[in-house]
Amino acid sequence: MIKNIIFDIGMVLVDFNPKQVIESLGIFGEEAETILDASICSALWAELDRGVLPEEEVIAQMRENVPEALREKYDRFIVEGKPILAKMYPYAEDWLRGMRERGFGVYILSNYPVSYFEMHKSGFPFLQYADGQVVSAYVKLLKPDPEIYRCLLNKYGLKAEECIFIDDLARNVAGAESVGIHGIQFTSYEEVNRRIEEIIQSVE
Repeated sequence: MIKNIIFDIGMVLVDFNPKQVIESLGIFGEEAETILDASICSALWAELDRGVLPEEEVIAQMRENVPEALREKYDRFIVEGKPILAKMYPYAEDWLRGMRERGFGVYILSNYPVSYFEMHKSGFPFLQYADGQVVSAYVKLLKPDPEIYRCLLNKYGLKAEECIFIDDLARNVAGAESVGIHGIQFTSYEEVNRRIEEIIQSVE
């Protein structure tokens, strides 16, 4: 029996579009691509999500990978772009509220840097419907490491086989499935809801 629905945040409940953000700051073309490649699209961004190294240290390391002529624009993107990197999807709040009203436990499991989450969470009213959350940088674990899924299960006393996890990335879904959680890769709100109902019926 399915009792709990676990949601990723980025690209499931919230739009994360750094290219659109950097262009909104007047940075376009190759300059924008160079800055994004050195920051959000680099392996170093995962270290922000992991939260082991100080954020300012990781941001400085990313800056070193930007050509000197673009570092001022990189700084603008990091500072001015930060508050607007995440925008909640229109359906997100009603989705989580609806799951709570149906009697499901609702949980959040997301890769997210601490300072970014602290800045963005006031714009995530869906969080009020979550029974609990595990955010990567706070626990120093990163999806798809099986330990982060176990961290959520253990923290809230959940049984893996009673949970469905929704994430936009196949590797993160596979990580959940590796510990026995039912996984759904997010493609659209409508399709995921259809898959949720299929899983609920299949395990009754």
